[in-house]
Amino acid sequence: MDFTELFKTFGPTVGIIIFFLWRDWKREDDLNDRVKSLEQYNQTTLVSLVKEAIQVIATNTEQLKWTGALIQSCHSGRYYGECKSQPNQDD
Repeated sequence: MDFTELFKTFGPTVGIIIFFLWRDWKREDDLNDRVKSLEQYNQTTLVSLVKEAIQVIATNTEQLKWTGALIQSCHSGRYYGECKSQPNQDD
C-alpha cells in the first residue's frame, strides 16, 4: 500500500479529525483568555471594594468610640447640661 492509497482511504477522515481538534483547541484557548480577563476584572474590583470597606470600618470604629465616650461622659455627670434631653420646640 502506498501513500496515495492511504490518503484516498483515510485522508478525509484524518482531515475531519484534525479540523475538529484544531477547532476545539482554538475554542479552549479563547475560553482561557476570557477566564483570565474576568479573573483580572474581579481581582481589581474586589481590591477597590476591600480598600473602601476598610476605610468605612475605620471611620465607623472612630464614630463608635466617640459615641461611647459621649455616653460615658453623660452617665458620669460630666457635661450634664449638654446631655440633658431638651423638650421638643415644635410641641
